[in-house]
Amino acid sequence: MTATESTPLSERFSRIQRVALIVGIIGLAVTALQLRANPAAFFQSYLFAFLFWNGLVVGSLGIMLMHNVTGGNWGVVIKRIVEACSRLLPVMAVLLLPIVIGLAGWHELYIWSQPDAVAHDHNIQLKTAWLNIPFWVGRAIFYFAVWTFWAWRLNRLSAEQDRTADAGIQDRMRRFSAPGLLLFVITATFAYVDWVMSLEPQWFSTMFGAMFLIGQVLESFAFAVVLLYRLSPRRPFAGAVKTQHYWDLGNLLLAFTMLWAYLSFSQFLIIWSGNLPQEIPWYIRRFSGGWGVIAVFVALFHFGVPFFILLMRFVKKNPRLLYLIAAWLFFVRIVDLYWIVVPGLRSRGYYFEWTDIAAPIGIGGIFIAAFIWQFRKRPLLPLHDKRLVLTEADRA
Repeated sequence: MTATESTPLSERFSRIQRVALIVGIIGLAVTALQLRANPAAFFQSYLFAFLFWNGLVVGSLGIMLMHNVTGGNWGVVIKRIVEACSRLLPVMAVLLLPIVIGLAGWHELYIWSQPDAVAHDHNIQLKTAWLNIPFWVGRAIFYFAVWTFWAWRLNRLSAEQDRTADAGIQDRMRRFSAPGLLLFVITATFAYVDWVMSLEPQWFSTMFGAMFLIGQVLESFAFAVVLLYRLSPRRPFAGAVKTQHYWDLGNLLLAFTMLWAYLSFSQFLIIWSGNLPQEIPWYIRRFSGGWGVIAVFVALFHFGVPFFILLMRFVKKNPRLLYLIAAWLFFVRIVDLYWIVVPGLRSRGYYFEWTDIAAPIGIGGIFIAAFIWQFRKRPLLPLHDKRLVLTEADRA
């Protein structure tokens, strides 16, 4: 056993939490310095960073709902990971506030919030009933309220099952999750239309919200696999996580990688073949200059390489190999998000701002510290789930 493995898990969690919190505070403080020097760069980087880390929270709620509806052993071992992520929705709602303040005060992100732009753009004028600041903020509050309610209720039922060992709670969670899954898909789709697609209000796509949501769920699956592997040598995971769990999670990574690629390519094919002047600039902007290099990178390493690797059976049965591919998918998700969000905000082509690094580190540090705080509140594995066999020592 290595020195790292011999360290008590609670001690490691505490150390990581402290470091993450310090890094997060410093990262956000450094990012905020840009607010005075270059407000546009601050808000652009902050929005991109917020969308990435918020995607982990929203995607985890989607995994919770999906697992409760469909069942299966695969979700039991990552249940407490996605539950802890889902309980961070209030934290992410607070982290949305700088964007709301910027929307009302600086008007740096959303062109439809600028009175001059509305006055001179007929396309934006046609959408003012939907794209206006009070309604945008009200919808954001509604989205978070819906997500938080379902996350709170499911987490409460899960804790009750731990406490009472009532097998009937599983059915209650399934019945509650079924309508929740439908409402989740609708609200998340509209949220990403509001938060991302409206950055370029002249452009539209009926597939964009679903494509973006699938990417966020894929990101959450990758995060769960990475964390599961890191925890698997320790109790209670050491006695509970089997090869079949990795196999199932590997198949889900493959399925969501394929679904993301299908939606992304379908959107591209429809828009490019239509060749309409109000649609193709979205892709032209992202294929020009340095953005084109990133587009090729995403196509190859978000879909091409992971797809062929995950087709191999031995990869999905080898925890370490699956861990590496999940870690890579987690990294490439932030590259894809950067490619989708930032080009619409930087009309002068590709250029890098140092806040593009500082903002994700800052919000990421806060996210990790808050996640560990929530993750440690509950037993690391469900105590009385019939799909999981735990020893008495593990239950303790």
